[in-house]
Amino acid sequence: AEKLKYLKAYGSPIEFRLSESKTRPNAMSTLQRTVEKYQSWLNSSTGDEQYAHITEEEFKKCHDACDASSSWMYEMMDKQGSLASNQTPAITTAEINAKTNELTKTISPIMHKPKPKPKPEEKKESEEPKAAEESEKKAADSAEPMETDETKPEPAESEPMETEATS
Repeated sequence: AEKLKYLKAYGSPIEFRLSESKTRPNAMSTLQRTVEKYQSWLNSSTGDEQYAHITEEEFKKCHDACDASSSWMYEMMDKQGSLASNQTPAITTAEINAKTNELTKTISPIMHKPKPKPKPEEKKESEEPKAAEESEKKAADSAEPMETDETKPEPAESEPMETEATS
């Protein structure tokens, strides 16, 4: 049991560094893609009518969040790049994923903010007379029988249908 403790004390940090070295590049690329996605959205949506309801303050908040995440990412990549693979990592995958989630939680609500609906009071006043006219037309139409181009077929002499005779 003591030997196992001894081996785990030396082996666990090695396993941790190995797993981090395998998962860190994927986490960094995910963060980088997220930052690039939001930056391209910010660059393309600034003058777009679809995002006219988003205020300048919100755009500035998004720009600041992207810039901060990007600079943090490059700073950490530099720190990690200067370390040897047998040293404790400067940044963990969990920290990178937390930064990605933080960026998404900051920008996504602003990015997907729905347009404010136009004031319904003006519509109600203009729609009420139209609705009354339509209901009067429907009532008048339902009282009269419908005219159709089809004519009712006159009943012909009833002839028996031919059936197969079974003998």
